Amino acid sequence: MDSYQFSASIIQSIVSLAWPAAFVAAAWMFRDKINELLPLLRLKYKDLDLSFRLDEAEQEAQALPAAEPLEPTPEETNKFAHLVRISPRAAIMDRRLELEDALINFARSVGIDLRNPSLLQVTRELRKHQLIDKTTSALLDDLRAIGNVAAHNATADVSEHDAERFRVLADKLIQQLRISAAAAEMNRGPMPLAPNA
Repeated sequence: MDSYQFSASIIQSIVSLAWPAAFVAAAWMFRDKINELLPLLRLKYKDLDLSFRLDEAEQEAQALPAAEPLEPTPEETNKFAHLVRISPRAAIMDRRLELEDALINFARSVGIDLRNPSLLQVTRELRKHQLIDKTTSALLDDLRAIGNVAAHNATADVSEHDAERFRVLADKLIQQLRISAAAAEMNRGPMPLAPNA
């Protein structure tokens, strides 16, 4: 091996180590931003995404203001318990529908009336007008995603425990939305009566 080959092999070794070193250096430089972005990482493998979303939603729900919990009627409790025993997926989808109704009613009470509204559409519109905070918006997004997994992902394993966790979170939001809708209706006052034709 002459001096040229030796120099070339040293340069080649340095170049082959440059990419890993650059990656480690970049990760070190941006470690604060990477730590902020890691919770937003979505992993999907069967039911891992569902339980991860439920964990995240429970953390977001803790940031919501505490309200006096409304006790469900025996009929509501029996209906949900019956649905959970038959199909946890159906129980989640049923509660998601109630959440969507409460959100649409709140949007209408504050003057937002969309054609063919969806949970995502209404959430975005309310967030755009700053009628819901970031935490509520994030929780709505998580519950929407969980409902989508229950409705459309046949391979995801949805347990009775998952359905119960979803119910607790959805009920908290439903109660908050109904209270906010009632307050908005009260602030608007009585509707003027139409003159007799």
